[in-house]
Amino acid sequence: MSKGVKIMMFAALVLPAFITIFRIILDYFLGREMEWMSYSAVFFGSAVGGLFFAGPLMYTIFKTKEN
Repeated sequence: MSKGVKIMMFAALVLPAFITIFRIILDYFLGREMEWMSYSAVFFGSAVGGLFFAGPLMYTIFKTKEN
């Protein structure tokens, strides 16, 4: 797998998972109601954002550091 694909996979899967887990933990400690549908929306929304914005941006930054 190329380096660009790895960066895109990280931005589309790993980062949104961390964001969603952080949101679940935060809601638990604040005593808010746990709504699983909102967590899926957070995950998919941040995955799409990572795919279209963060992934290409991270790839460009890593590519400029190599040169």
